[in-house]
Amino acid sequence: MTAAAALAPAVAGVRLRIPDLIGRPLAQARAMLASSGLARVVVLYRDSYEARDTVVDQRPPRGQLADPVGEVTLWIARRGYIAQLPAIYRRSDAAGTGLVRALCWVFEHLHDSVATRIDDGWRVYDPRTTPGGFLEWLARWTAFGIDAEWSENQRRAMLARAVELYRLRGTRRGLALYLELFTGVAPTIVEGAWPFRALRVAGEGDANAGRVGVDAAVLPPVDPAHCFVVAMPIARDAVAPELVARIHRIIAAEKPAHTHYCLQFAAPASPAHTTPAFAIGLRTVAGRPDADLEHEDRA
Repeated sequence: MTAAAALAPAVAGVRLRIPDLIGRPLAQARAMLASSGLARVVVLYRDSYEARDTVVDQRPPRGQLADPVGEVTLWIARRGYIAQLPAIYRRSDAAGTGLVRALCWVFEHLHDSVATRIDDGWRVYDPRTTPGGFLEWLARWTAFGIDAEWSENQRRAMLARAVELYRLRGTRRGLALYLELFTGVAPTIVEGAWPFRALRVAGEGDANAGRVGVDAAVLPPVDPAHCFVVAMPIARDAVAPELVARIHRIIAAEKPAHTHYCLQFAAPASPAHTTPAFAIGLRTVAGRPDADLEHEDRA
């Protein structure tokens, strides 16, 4: 005997109480049945002036005990297709039945899934509700480039603000919004700033001299008026190299073409020990033996 066969009598012996569903929307009635352990639901239509898809009748009735594998039949309010026909077709025959009415109900049951998809079609065009497989298709509608490595939540957040991002593109506010949506933290962008001073070998006491490895780097000519600094409030050690590369790609794509930028991260909470950098002309010399330096210091 299999495990499923052994459990079948026990499951069949369980009785579940049917909740009161009359007057509730169909979606709520389904949720109540599912939470009660009743998954088999049959939905039928009944001509009624109640709000559309409101439960007007149920079998078994409320309070009755039923098997978990049994069916629960719900009748919901609909104004059938017959209401769209001229009055002559809505008449009943001599026996009190309406053949045209019955045929209309058959067609409405058959085509209900199509009508439901049409009614819910707006969900496909909303980045917050569209299925994940439609996100790339939806992005092409607005010519919005999305990275294949972005998570689904990042894609939805970006597409939901795509029009706003287009309107703010090339501005400090637009770049900050883009980075915040992508990383989840708000950056600080300072325009007209450049963190590096030009490299200049000078003597001791020259405050304007740059120090190699400290505050000077070899870079192409830049105009500070066309530069900006993007400061991320997260430590560099906490950011994966792949994420840093994506941030660079975003900034390069969203910034004005003539500008230069510098990406900075917050200092770590517990910085590791580092060897102090040397400064040419201040505390570093070349080509002299250590003995001479020690002799000079003693002098």
